Amino acid sequence: MKSLDEIKKAISEIPDPEIPVISIKELGVLRKIFYDKDRLKVVITPTYSGCPAMGRFQKDITEKLELLEVKNFEIKMQFDPAWTTDWITAVSYTHLTLPTKRI
Repeated sequence: MKSLDEIKKAISEIPDPEIPVISIKELGVLRKIFYDKDRLKVVITPTYSGCPAMGRFQKDITEKLELLEVKNFEIKMQFDPAWTTDWITAVSYTHLTLPTKRI
């Protein structure tokens, strides 16, 4: 079985399906990954109520965990606190920002 650090790294690298230049971690959707007894818990927060990408996030996380041979896990959606752009990492902004001057 993979270590918690290996699992966190793998899940953190899953790209956002709508903006694939950033990961779900960089977007701030991925909130926590931890063990509760022998069960791995992954907590994600939608960018807005009814976000259609949440199903894709869950599918991608499930596929990654199965690839890592994690058998006992739960993906939990957390709505409170609500997602905010403050959760987007500084690195993500560099991927999302166009240069101020085009050549």
